[in-house]
Amino acid sequence: MIWRIRERDDFARLAGRGRRVRAGVLWCTYLLDESAQPPRLAFAIGRACGPAVARNRLRRRLRSLVAGDPLPPGWYLIGATPAATASSYGELQFDLTELRRRFDAAHSSG
Repeated sequence: MIWRIRERDDFARLAGRGRRVRAGVLWCTYLLDESAQPPRLAFAIGRACGPAVARNRLRRRLRSLVAGDPLPPGWYLIGATPAATASSYGELQFDLTELRRRFDAAHSSG
């Protein structure tokens, strides 16, 4: 189970205290927090990614990928570059896995 981030204060805290990692066509700003159980998640998919249909399809794909591989407790803002809309499901899965590997490595190193 994953909850959505909706409040402005939550986004501000994530922007101020969160760390950012990139992998392929995706990026993630995250703040690991044991009290955020279940994890909180939001997506930043701008108009540069295409019309609403393409942005919503990308958001659904990412939501499905995250649900299949649950995140540790915390706050997450996942964004995409315009090239993400042309990426296959497998390519998005690879980039999301790489994102997780990078934020796990960044968190374990300090």
